[in-house]
Amino acid sequence: MSGERKIPKAAVKPLAEYCQKLSGETGQAAAEIFREFLELMRKYSGYFFQKPWPEKLDKEFEPGTEDLEFIDASKDYSEERERFIVMCLRRNMSLEGFDAVGFEDDFNRYGRVACLGCVVPEAARVKELIKQVEESVKKNEEEVRQANPSWVAEVMNEYYKRPEVVRRNKMLLVELRLYEEIGLSAGKSCEVRNKYKCPYGEGSKELIENGQIAKFIWNVVWWYDLHWNPVLGYVPPASDRKWHHYGEPSIIDVTDYDDILKAIEDGRLNRIIEEQRMRNEEHKVN
Repeated sequence: MSGERKIPKAAVKPLAEYCQKLSGETGQAAAEIFREFLELMRKYSGYFFQKPWPEKLDKEFEPGTEDLEFIDASKDYSEERERFIVMCLRRNMSLEGFDAVGFEDDFNRYGRVACLGCVVPEAARVKELIKQVEESVKKNEEEVRQANPSWVAEVMNEYYKRPEVVRRNKMLLVELRLYEEIGLSAGKSCEVRNKYKCPYGEGSKELIENGQIAKFIWNVVWWYDLHWNPVLGYVPPASDRKWHHYGEPSIIDVTDYDDILKAIEDGRLNRIIEEQRMRNEEHKVN
């Protein structure tokens, strides 16, 4: 890198040390990692070296328009990941050196933000919750069948039979199915929660886009249930009471996945979305 297109001298040593750290974690040679970083800087030099290096790091602000446009110009997942790494490198270099901790913080933080929408982790959470509920109900059923069940078992047995509890437990199955079928999470797992570490690589885009749709539908269903189906002992606040429709004819069956899909097609879900919009507008909720 000749002329002005070079990294600050004070950044070389900490960057090399960081590459050594990565080598210990990945098994890849530190020199190879260092060379890959330099090659990415050179490949995207128009962005990386477009401004003079600051005296000190100033990371008060989030990535700006030019950073987002730089990443959005990617042709595929591989290039997007490269550009994201370059952005993180650039944000953590100054004439004082290279901030390895800041680089990792940016990579993890913004990589996680970029992953928002994917419901693979949510599906795993709901699946585990369903398992816990089913095990608890089964255990309770076994306890109440005993000759002298405890009062706790009897109380819990009545609790599990309450209409709103039965409904909410069935809704978990609907939520999971939305995530698996519309959100494409079926058969998938993820521990990293970072778009640029995604185990499904190029498929991350589709997972995010479809996951956003599944999550949106579920949020509408959840909101409808809250405002149309009463819960024993809950009285809506006076300021919100007109938006609760207890006792009115139902619009959708929140426990029936197929009815929810049909409601999308025949416009019933749009009625709920419009009601939600008007309520949020009145309460100045974004």
